[in-house]
Amino acid sequence: MNVTNAAEKDEWDHPVQVTTALLSESVESEFDGNTVRSAEVTFRPGERTKFHTHAGVQILYITEGEGIVATRDEERKVSNGDLIAFPPGEEHWHGNKTDATSPFSHVYFLAEPGDGELTVLESP
Repeated sequence: MNVTNAAEKDEWDHPVQVTTALLSESVESEFDGNTVRSAEVTFRPGERTKFHTHAGVQILYITEGEGIVATRDEERKVSNGDLIAFPPGEEHWHGNKTDATSPFSHVYFLAEPGDGELTVLESP
């Protein structure tokens, strides 16, 4: 069991971010050769990620505000309580709307083989 209090958020310069979003301390554990990570991310108005892929499944649970999740083929508005699942290798991005007036937050869960592999692509 791994218990972490993720209430504090700091700005992190992460390679997938177009801008510097606020991220909570992450939780990480290994299960049968798979690494599972989780953290909460808060995007201020206009902030979002670049297109990226993961070696495993990424699940987002929206905890605050309204934002956007997108693949190469589809863009969807999401809000508090929505649950999104991206399969391994799917190119996607997520973040706040450019015309937003409030933050957009989600908790992400990643389940990946080994240490996982993040592939950062271009900005949307």
